[in-house]
Amino acid sequence: MGNELSTVVPAEATKAAAEAKSKDSKRNVRVWLVDDDEQLRTMLAELLGKFGGIECVRHFSSPDALLSALASKPGPDVILLDVQMGERSGLDAVRPIKSLTRSTRVLMFTTANNRDWRERAFCEGASDYLLKTSDMEHVVERIRNPADDPAPGWAIRRRTSCPPERSMQRSQTVSVTERSPRLLSRTLKMLRILPG
Repeated sequence: MGNELSTVVPAEATKAAAEAKSKDSKRNVRVWLVDDDEQLRTMLAELLGKFGGIECVRHFSSPDALLSALASKPGPDVILLDVQMGERSGLDAVRPIKSLTRSTRVLMFTTANNRDWRERAFCEGASDYLLKTSDMEHVVERIRNPADDPAPGWAIRRRTSCPPERSMQRSQTVSVTERSPRLLSRTLKMLRILPG
């Protein structure tokens, strides 16, 4: 009888440890949102939270506020970074972000489908360039799966053809507006249909 107990207890302890490790490996992906539209940031955080496994822990209205926070705190797993924010560009912030927190993945999140900006984002170190009009399931998939990032050598191969470093001028923007009522309406609709 004593032998039975000694073999059962270690087996239960091993199972409990395995379950704890499994829970630990499935921890939430910590996401910081950077967008100058407060309403969009709030709705996006709520929407991403409904998918589970994603935690939007901080929100910033500008790249400067984000960089200030990164200078004093460890970075999150992922930063969703808008491109056009008033006079500031998220593209100008990618390299400083990566210098402060190399392990953080930067996902550009914009309405501007601009090939030059996309290439520059990758050259600066962004992991992806996502459109706000994309299906939210695709955005969630990109947040959760770093293995699907473009090959690390992509930016190195492209470095010689990267656009020169400079601040993005407002005159370079495409005609898509950042505060698209259609986008906000679509996000609200998605929030309503998700189980709550």
